[in-house]
Amino acid sequence: MLTRHSLIAAAALCAIVPALAQDSEPGPAREQTLRATGAYPIEQARSQWLGSNLIGAKVVSASNEAIGLIGNLVVNDDGAVEAAVISIGGVFGIGKKDVAVTYKSLNIVRSRDGAAIDHVTLAATKDDLRQAADFKTLSQQKTETASRRGPEAPVTPVQWTTPRP
Repeated sequence: MLTRHSLIAAAALCAIVPALAQDSEPGPAREQTLRATGAYPIEQARSQWLGSNLIGAKVVSASNEAIGLIGNLVVNDDGAVEAAVISIGGVFGIGKKDVAVTYKSLNIVRSRDGAAIDHVTLAATKDDLRQAADFKTLSQQKTETASRRGPEAPVTPVQWTTPRP
């Protein structure tokens, strides 16, 4: 009985050893360096904003003209907010235009109780943003690149004929 168990264990070991000896190819997840942290903030400081409060905030010009709403934030690999994407115009998403402005250009005004964002003021006007270039996400850029390439050249079927005698 001991011999049979030893034989099974040896066979299992022989099956596993080659798999363990193979070098695994480093994939994207293996190449990424994880950042260790020991800091776990327990509360929001008065000088901080919540992204959920900023997204959807009303944007107005310095003359209090309604411009649009903050639709998204652009965050870099270090976690810093670099830009805010403002959605202007449109009804139910039709005719809407997204324009990015630097985060530093936002003047954020808190609500009276200070817990939320009342509105965001920009030095630019709605016309300034209408004339600015549209903001394109990476997925929109990929879609545009693929559509510019166009469909692959059509395959022309070849008719085979038999040679005549």
